This record gives sequence, C-alpha cells and structure tokens, in this order.
Amino acid sequence: MSKQRLAPYEFADDLPLGGVEPGTNLLVTGPTMGGARRLALRLVTDGSDRGEGLLLVSTDRAGAKILSECDGLCADLGRSPLGVVDCVSKGTGSGRVADSVETVSSPGDLTGIGIEFSGLYQNIHRSGTERVRAGLYSISTLLMYADFQTVSRFVHTVSGRIAATDGLGVFLIDPATQDEKVVSTMTQLCDARVDVRERDGGRELRVRGLHDQPQEWTAF
Repeated sequence: MSKQRLAPYEFADDLPLGGVEPGTNLLVTGPTMGGARRLALRLVTDGSDRGEGLLLVSTDRAGAKILSECDGLCADLGRSPLGVVDCVSKGTGSGRVADSVETVSSPGDLTGIGIEFSGLYQNIHRSGTERVRAGLYSISTLLMYADFQTVSRFVHTVSGRIAATDGLGVFLIDPATQDEKVVSTMTQLCDARVDVRERDGGRELRVRGLHDQPQEWTAF
C-alpha cells in the first residue's frame, strides 16, 4: 500500500510562493536588513493560523525580541504550540510563552542548541501537533562562534530531523558575510534556496531547487 500523500505547507496569499512538500528544508539568503529575515520569519509564522507547531532558534536576538517580531507578522502567535531556543538571554523570562523558551549559554554551544531543539520538537509532537515549522535565525551568527565544519554538521543534523518528521525547515544566511563555498555548502544541505534582494525600492525573491516556484526574480 502506498503512503498517503501529505498536504503541503502553505504560505500567505501575498507571498508568490506555492506550497512545499512536508520534509522540505529551505535556505533563505539575502541581506538581513533587506527583507530576508522578515521573509524567513514569515515562512514559519504563516503556520500559526493553520494549527501547525512553530519552533524558533534565535542566535542573535533574545527570545522576547524574536517573539515580538513574530507577533507583528501573525494575528495570534499563541494559537499553535510554540517553542523557542534562545541563545542570547540568560533566563527564560516571564509571560505567556515562558514555559516554551529554553536558553543556551551562547550561539557557539551547538550541542546545547541541538539538545533543546530536540526536546522542544518532541514536546510539540507530544501535544498532538504532527506538523511543525522550524526556523533557525541565523546560520551567519553560528559561523561567528563555531567553525565551518561544525556548523555544517549541525545544520545537516537539524535538517535531517525535520525531513524525517515531515516538518518544514527554514534556515537564514546572509551571503554578504560568507564566502561562496560556505553558502554553496549550506545550499546543498537544504532542498531549495530562496534568494531575496532589494530592487528599485521594493523586494524580490526567486527560488532554486523546487519546481512550480518562481524561478525568476518576483516582487513580494
């Protein structure tokens, strides 16, 4: 008997992106202040009104800060099971999602990040939520604290877990801060690459590695 095909992960109507198959990992590349970060966050938070779990790894901003960013992108962030791995703050703080935030000592503690990521991922699944969107913001920061091979192994492990559990993975990197070998390797560790650029006062994206997605630069 063939395995039943699972529904794709969908995105908001104002993004020129079609749904992607469960188990897909996307690498979003572009300047952090030029729309790439916001797009990468949206690809994850777009699941908040679809009953999908959200898991965020924040390597350069405190958990409260990234949650504030996400709150501005979706109507009700608390609608779905949520987990945050905070690599900046010293404590989980307080508030409605404090129990869903785990901290690690620094962005260089990849072992700690991996442990907390796995634990939160399991918790979301145990809540009865089968579909999980996970975002890592960003690979560029990890490379400031750990060597290339170590970060590559980490991304490979995380993306493999997401693929094996039919999740959606979104990884962010700023190519302006890395040489082409680094960006190429991270691209190979993901299923597709979403490039973002600014042009004539607006923002455009293109997708490489997936059919039925915008191959040419498209405004969003």
